[in-house]
Amino acid sequence: ESDKSVTMPSYFKFLTVMAFHVFIQEKVDVAIIEVGIGGEYDCTNIIQNPIVCGVTTLDYDHTAMLGSTIESIAWHKAGIFKNGGMAIVSKQPKAAMQMLRERASCKNCLMRVAPPFNAYGWPLRNVEYGIAGIHQQLNITLAFQLVKLWLEKVHKFTDLFKHIENTSLSNPEMSPAFVVPQKFLDGIRLCQWRGRSQIIKRGSITYYLDGAHTPKSLECCMKWFLNEKQKASRSWECDPFQILLFHCTGTRDPAIFLPELSKYGFNLALFCPAQLNPVTDLYSDQADYTHSTQEQLIRTAHHAAMWRDFNFADSTAEEFDCVQKTMERIEKLGAEKKELIVLVTGSLHLIGSVLAALDFKL
Repeated sequence: ESDKSVTMPSYFKFLTVMAFHVFIQEKVDVAIIEVGIGGEYDCTNIIQNPIVCGVTTLDYDHTAMLGSTIESIAWHKAGIFKNGGMAIVSKQPKAAMQMLRERASCKNCLMRVAPPFNAYGWPLRNVEYGIAGIHQQLNITLAFQLVKLWLEKVHKFTDLFKHIENTSLSNPEMSPAFVVPQKFLDGIRLCQWRGRSQIIKRGSITYYLDGAHTPKSLECCMKWFLNEKQKASRSWECDPFQILLFHCTGTRDPAIFLPELSKYGFNLALFCPAQLNPVTDLYSDQADYTHSTQEQLIRTAHHAAMWRDFNFADSTAEEFDCVQKTMERIEKLGAEKKELIVLVTGSLHLIGSVLAALDFKL
């Protein structure tokens, strides 16, 4: 503020610098730094000697910047690999895995693949994990390997892990699985993430929230939604009225998502921008500097028109200018229906505004 000639960094860059400052000042034991977009040219990629790097399941996102092929996306992601470092990656499509291998070799980085979920020694028959969905097993096994390496490198906890030797015999690239310690079991059971596989009950209305915004994540979201719906159906007195609340932001193509979502028998599809209320103050936290209000409303109208073009006999679309008005519509229907379920998906920004409208606190 004192020097008007200096411009502020972008939101994400500012957040990254602030996070580094806080972590250093507070002397944190460990910092988990997630890239913003890609990896190679991301502003987080300034750490010279990370303890370990991880790459989760790759999917098509930010293709305008990262390229439209899985190989190109993998190239960018592998940009976080460091000379003499260690990387653990989730199982990937063949082309993506080959690119990760090549980049690891060029960077002199030792790369290993996280073992399958069922390769570990589980002390319990039924493993509980706080974030629902079978797809979380891929994230859990990657997290296990990253934490294990950190504990061994930083705290020399080599005696904590009893390896299961046969897990890496068929694939020398694979990290060995181990007998899962109780603390790890507690960690995955207590883990929560708002807006990911989250269910909130409000009277006759049940909200299913998942910020899926890529093809694979939407597929995982729908598997979770159908599974949870089946479990809930045991207590239903009648078939529920089903609502889809959807918005996808930026340059993401709704044609990737809406045809898939149209298969699931929603009685009503609601569309609105991701903002909680119409933004009149440019300094508001809700303000979007990359897309004008008019652009967002045009995008919303396009989503609704696409849904109507499916020509459903028993489903229709409605559009609103903000999340608050959309939620009021849902609440009005909730007062009329005995059982109403709402799937909210397509954008984490949308999820955030819905949580704010519900005044939900973790």
